[in-house]
Amino acid sequence: MPQETILVVDDNRQFARSLIQYMLGPLDYTVFYAKNGEIGLEMAVSRKPDLILLDMNMPRMTGLGMLAALRDTNCKAPVIFMTAEGSENIAVKAFRLGVKDYLAKPFSSTELQQAVDRALQETRLRRTKEKLERNLLISETVRQTVVTLSHYLNNYLAVLNGNIFLALEDLQNQLPDHTEIIESLSDCENSITKIEAVLRVLQQITKVKLTTYHGKVKMLDIEAALQEEMQKLEQNRKQHPHADRNN
Repeated sequence: MPQETILVVDDNRQFARSLIQYMLGPLDYTVFYAKNGEIGLEMAVSRKPDLILLDMNMPRMTGLGMLAALRDTNCKAPVIFMTAEGSENIAVKAFRLGVKDYLAKPFSSTELQQAVDRALQETRLRRTKEKLERNLLISETVRQTVVTLSHYLNNYLAVLNGNIFLALEDLQNQLPDHTEIIESLSDCENSITKIEAVLRVLQQITKVKLTTYHGKVKMLDIEAALQEEMQKLEQNRKQHPHADRNN
C-alpha cells in the first residue's frame, strides 16, 4: 500500500516545520507543504492528498476561504482545521464548509495523531467504496459485452453448422473420393462445437477466474470450465448418438 499523503497549509513556517518534522514525520506519511491558502488550493487539486491540515489565519487566502474554494474542485480530501483562536463562530463556519475535525493550537502529538487517524479512516473507506464501484461497473460492462457477442456469434455459428451438416449429408451419399473433404468438414464441425462450448462458458463469466497471460496481463482462465463443458457435450453425444445437433 502506498504511503498516505498529507498537505499542510500554514503561513507560519516555524510551526509548519515543527509539525512536519516532529509530529507527522515519525508517523511515516508523505507530507507536502504550502505557505498560504492560494498555493494550498493549487496543491490540493494537483496533488490530491489523502488529508489536509489547514491553518485559519493566513495572508492572501484564509483557511475559511480555501475551504469554500475547495468545494468547487474535485478534491475530496478531508480537512482538519488548525487555529489559535477559540472562537466557536469560526468553528461553526468551518464545519458548515465541510471540515472534519478542529484542533486548537497548541495541540499535542497525541491529539494530532488521533485526529489524523479518524480523518484518514474516512478517506480509506471512501477509496475502498470507489474501487468497489469501479470494479462492479467493469464487471457489468464485461458481462454485457460477452452476452452481446455470444448472441451474434451463436447466430452465425448456427447457420455455419447447419450448412456443414447438410454438406456432410450430401457428400456421404456420394462417391468415396470425397473422403478428404468429409474429414475437413468434420474437423470444422468439431471446431464449431468447441466454439459453442467457449461461448457457453463465457456466458457464465461471473464464475470464471483470472489467470496471468504474458507477464502481468490478466485473461479469463476458462480451461477448466471449458473441459467440463466439453465433457458434458461428449456425454450428451454418447447418450444421443443420432441426434441432429441443429435441433
